[in-house]
Amino acid sequence: MEVEIKIRLFSEADMAKLELALASPLIRTEDQDNVFFDGVNKELIKQQLVFRIRIIQTTGLEPKAVVALKGNAVLVDGIAHVEEEEQLIDVDIASQIIENPNLIPEAAQNHLLLKKIVDRVPCPEGYTHMGRFRNLRHKYQWNEYEVELDRTMYPHGTAYEAEIESLNPVLAKDRLVSLLQENSIPYGNSQRNKFENMLLGSIL
Repeated sequence: MEVEIKIRLFSEADMAKLELALASPLIRTEDQDNVFFDGVNKELIKQQLVFRIRIIQTTGLEPKAVVALKGNAVLVDGIAHVEEEEQLIDVDIASQIIENPNLIPEAAQNHLLLKKIVDRVPCPEGYTHMGRFRNLRHKYQWNEYEVELDRTMYPHGTAYEAEIESLNPVLAKDRLVSLLQENSIPYGNSQRNKFENMLLGSIL
C-alpha cells in the first residue's frame, strides 16, 4: 500500500516559490511519458484497476520504462492510499506496446507483472489506449522527506502538484502546509489523481 500526500498548487509562479522555499538541493529531474491501457470493453477500470506504462528520461541517465498496476485508490483530504505494483520493462518493448497495445499478451510471456495483469483480467477482444500525458517531476530532499514537484501536461491544461510519500502522512502534510503558509503560497488538497484528471478532462 502506497501512502502519499498530494497538495495542489495553482500556477507556475506558485511552484517556483515553493522550490525556493524548500531551500534544498534538487536530487534529479524526471521527464515522464505516461500511457494508460485497458481492454476494449474497459475490463480493468470496471474492477477499479489502472494499468500504466511510464517511460522516464532522467538527466544524465539512460531512459527506463516501468509497468504499474494500481487498484483501490482513495484520496481524502489530500492523502492518497493506493495498492500498487511496479516492474521494470525493456524500453524498446514498452515503446512497441505503446505503438500497438495488442502486443501486451505476447510481451506478458516474459514479464511477471504483465502476465499477472493479463491473467487477472482477461481482455478477449484486445487492448486499447486509455490516455496519455507528460509529467515533469523535480525531486528535492527536504528534511527527512523526498518532495516531488510535478508539472503535469494534459491536452486540457497543466496541473501543479506537490507530493510526499510517508508512513506518517498527517505529519508530513502538516509540515508542508506550514511551509506553504509561511511563504504565502496558495494551495489546496488534490481532489483527483492524475489518471482521473486525464480521464475526466479536469485539474482538481
